[in-house]
Formats: sequence, C-alpha cells, structure tokens
Amino acid sequence: MLRSRRLVLGALLISVLGCARTRANRDVILLTSTIHALVEGIFDGEVSFGELKRWGDLGLGAVDGVDGELIMVDKVCFQVKADGTVHRLADSQKTPYALVTPFEADRVIVVNETTDFDQLKKRLDEQLENPNLPYAFRIEGDFSYVKTRSVPRQSQPYPRLIEVIKKQPEFEFQNIAGVIVGFRLPDYLESVGVPGYHFHFLTADRKGGGHLLAFRARSLRVGADLSTALHVLLPQSEAFSKVDLTKRDKDELDRIMGRVKPK
Repeated sequence: MLRSRRLVLGALLISVLGCARTRANRDVILLTSTIHALVEGIFDGEVSFGELKRWGDLGLGAVDGVDGELIMVDKVCFQVKADGTVHRLADSQKTPYALVTPFEADRVIVVNETTDFDQLKKRLDEQLENPNLPYAFRIEGDFSYVKTRSVPRQSQPYPRLIEVIKKQPEFEFQNIAGVIVGFRLPDYLESVGVPGYHFHFLTADRKGGGHLLAFRARSLRVGADLSTALHVLLPQSEAFSKVDLTKRDKDELDRIMGRVKPK
C-alpha cells in the first residue's frame, strides 16, 4: 500500500454510486496529481513507479521533471525520452502525473480494416455502452504509420507545459507492430484528468514510442476495461499548495494533448 500519510492527507476517492462491487478492486484507476497541476508546471515527482505497480499493470503519464513520456505495459514502466530512446524506469524513480489500472478487458473489439486515430475514436464511442464511466485500453496492432512525440527534461523554475511542448520532438514510424495504452475519461472529470481519449504508444520491440498523435493501422485488437472508481492521489508539495488550479483553458489543453497544432 502507499504510505499511510499519503492515504490520509493526499487521497480523494471518487466512486461511482450504484455500481456492482464484485470486481471493485479490479476496476479502480489510480490518478496521481491532476492534469491542471501538470499544465501549470508541477513537474516534481512524488509517487514512485514501484508504488504505481502496486495499483496496476497498465498506464501512462510523465516522468520526474517531465523527462519524456511514460508507458506502463505488463507492469513494466518504459520511458520514451526526447531523443526517441526507450528506457526501463527503476522502481525508485518518480512520476508527477500518471494513470494506472489493473487491466482486465471487459470487451474486445477486433478491427480488420484500415483505421486511423479519428476513426478508432468514433468506433469506440459507438460501441462502448457507458459514456459516463472511465475506460482503460490496451490496443495491439499492425500499423502502416504512427506519429508520436516526447518532451525534454525541464529544470527549475519550471515553465508551464504549453511552453514545453513548443520544443517537443516528434517521431514517425512506418510498417511497425506495437501497443497503444490509454484511457477515456468522461468530461465531468476534467477538473482532475484529461477528458476524452489519451493514448501513448510503444513499439513491439520496445525501442520507440511516445505520446500518440496520429496513426494508420491495418488491423487492431482493442481491449477495453470499464472502471467504476477513480482514486486521486494529490501532491503535498509547497508548489502544489501555491499553484492556481482554478484556470481552465480547453483550447490550451487540446494543444498540449496534440488534438490541435500548437500556436
């Protein structure tokens, strides 16, 4: 378990009422910090990757100092750095923002036709029955094209995240197998997480990846895991206590996520 001090002082459990509890321990997403804290430059990690693994085996997020992109697959934490290289993260290293879950697919969707990012999101919106609950995804496929990004490590005083992505390196892959991991959060959770779809990509050989910007796939196997609870672990740093988290700029968040081009 996480340290008791964190559980008492730093955690908020948001549970969906009226849901079956038979798999409640399997249907929890852990969110460390909030997306708006990350947007405002709260980049110091407080939760270790060893702690994350106690909550799940699949996830995504950031690395201490926003040093690249995090992808967790099969309980292994990978870091895609700004030079495109992939490294295994030690349990002692920390994250400023992550989502993880013990993944167990409730639904499998097989796509045996050419599909791009927008088409996949539309198909998932049509076929997944509950838009008001979070979903986690593990998507394995054969890709003709993938575009990703990473971000370079930052130094204090940290800039806002929108400034960081202005210098983001982007990577392109052709004719490659890989896995997409990610989440779809309902819009009403926008105060803590990224609303809508948030995906990271890792090549099958574990040599490339990053935050997913675009793809074309020849075939996909989509595993979707419905979640009935979100456990939010809040930072306790002085920086977090002083940051203004009342601002909400959807257009800016869309630029950060790569949904629209940065200005």
